Amino acid sequence: MTNMSRDKATHKRSILRQPLFQFLVLGLILFGLYAVFGEKQETESKEIVISTQQIELLASMWEKQWRRPPTPQELDGLIQSFIREEVLYREALGMGLDRDDMVVRRRLAQKIEFLAQDLATQGEPGDAELRTFYKENAEEFEVPGTVTFTHVYLNLDDRGEAGFDDADRILPELRQGADPAQQGDRFMLQSHYADLTQQGVARNFGSRFAEDIFELAPGSWEGPVQSGYGIHLVRVERREEAYLPPFEEVRPRVRDEFISNKRREVDELFYDRLRESYEIVIEAPTPDSPALPEG
Repeated sequence: MTNMSRDKATHKRSILRQPLFQFLVLGLILFGLYAVFGEKQETESKEIVISTQQIELLASMWEKQWRRPPTPQELDGLIQSFIREEVLYREALGMGLDRDDMVVRRRLAQKIEFLAQDLATQGEPGDAELRTFYKENAEEFEVPGTVTFTHVYLNLDDRGEAGFDDADRILPELRQGADPAQQGDRFMLQSHYADLTQQGVARNFGSRFAEDIFELAPGSWEGPVQSGYGIHLVRVERREEAYLPPFEEVRPRVRDEFISNKRREVDELFYDRLRESYEIVIEAPTPDSPALPEG
């Protein structure tokens, strides 16, 4: 392939990834669907055609469920069930029963969102795109820091303000080698925790306690540190700092997050473009209507 051919191919791929081009294609698809189906409600005949592709799909769905192909009689039953559903579906549409059904409305809205999202994520993102996304969203891919610690609990409900004096007395004893299991009060959870993230510590003891012990130097008894339970004397045995893994190590996750993020962006952009074509009128509420938010 010549350099000119390669440049043209690269330029073509670049155009295909542009949001403007994708929305143009999406617009053509939606226009085509409307042209085919939008007028059909008025001119559609009473003919129902069960195509060979539809029959194959019914048979395939049966086989996935029952792990064997359907017999001729079973296949005929599937076809008759499909025909029944199609007849009732068309009659329901003709009567407008879909218009006031919130479940149907929500499902149809989701389907058009999925159509836009699928179009936006066609093709694999390249390494350059993923590396840029990885750098711009580094905090999303960080491995959080962890802490391993032992604590002695002092119940202030029982000890009152004297609990702080007790902590000042017990702390030197712990530093001199006293058995922590013989100190303090009975605690409803564990006395030792290994490799907890700050979020994990917060779930057990509260965010203030978690922030405080991540500031403690490992290797010695410190405190008192306060939690929702009372106060604690804490010995941090090991603390691992948060770090960002190399791109190659987290590439699959970066790809998944990139695609998910792209879908959300396209979903909002697609909706905004569609909404611009509508005039929205919200009628003033009556005295008996639910209150609307201001602004």
